[in-house]
Amino acid sequence: MTKLGVVGIFGSNLIPCDRIVERLPAVPSYTALESSNPLEQFLAGQLSESTRRAYYADLCHFFDSADISLEKIRAVSFHHVVAFRNGLAEQGYKRTSINRKLSSLKAFFKMMTAAGLIEKNPADSALVRGYRLEANLTGKAINKKALKQIVEAISEQKDELVRARDTAIVYVLTYGGLRRSEAASISWEDLIQEGAFHVLKLPVTKSGAPQDIKLQPIVIHHLEEYKNTLLLHRYPTGGKVFLGHSNRSRGKPLTAQSINLIVKRYALRAGVPERITAHMFRHTCCTLAIEGGAKPQQVQAHLRHKDLKTTMRYYENRERLTDNASDYIRIG
Repeated sequence: MTKLGVVGIFGSNLIPCDRIVERLPAVPSYTALESSNPLEQFLAGQLSESTRRAYYADLCHFFDSADISLEKIRAVSFHHVVAFRNGLAEQGYKRTSINRKLSSLKAFFKMMTAAGLIEKNPADSALVRGYRLEANLTGKAINKKALKQIVEAISEQKDELVRARDTAIVYVLTYGGLRRSEAASISWEDLIQEGAFHVLKLPVTKSGAPQDIKLQPIVIHHLEEYKNTLLLHRYPTGGKVFLGHSNRSRGKPLTAQSINLIVKRYALRAGVPERITAHMFRHTCCTLAIEGGAKPQQVQAHLRHKDLKTTMRYYENRERLTDNASDYIRIG
């Protein structure tokens, strides 16, 4: 279903998402914060490039344009935001997507309020309610059978470079619980050893700050297999880890979207009925860890969630029916 027909508050049709990304302006330096462009000021304050892109797309969607003047900002009331939310719901947007867009608006108008450009935040939660989400995102984790099928599908790949790379990608995603953008950003120099442990020092994270991830021996094994295969084919083993090996992208770093497409392709080849995405491996990491005996707080630290509630939303309790509380009730 297309989602390009939602009309923003100023009446014109939504700019297609691919054009929005193409038109994303260069983020100004912090010395440019005195710029009269409110959008540039807001984007300059974000730490992550992916966050900047998401905010930019959501704000262009709401205002129907990247030209967001102070006059347009001051013309917005909470009625406009409510109408925008309701329009998204009528068009079939998921609750998570609607809430994300509302969060973008709330953050933008909060900064405008703090800067003294407007008096009140028209997207404040007290005025505009988001949709309540289920505490458990059922179905997001990949079951072990499907996971094995995906790994087997990769093992049947004839090109040894592609096979070694894609095996390493799946193991990094599953054991590391990485976001696809984080996996794409890894360089060989980010893989270090601290005593007896192998550590990935993530350079690009959602928080904008470098973070450390412990890598299990099996992940290191598959990364070394890939590195040895790269050396065999005379590829460099410095810089980005995951490279393209097709004629068009040979030697170029994979993008986050490329990683998503890779796992989707193997899931289709394996006949996995679920619609697999790269982010589902992050949910899988959470679920398998807790099922294996890890404490929720340990998983929270590994996935780098600020709030334990987020971790528990990732956890899919697959025993909730087979070992249910009601099974223990006895009357008479």
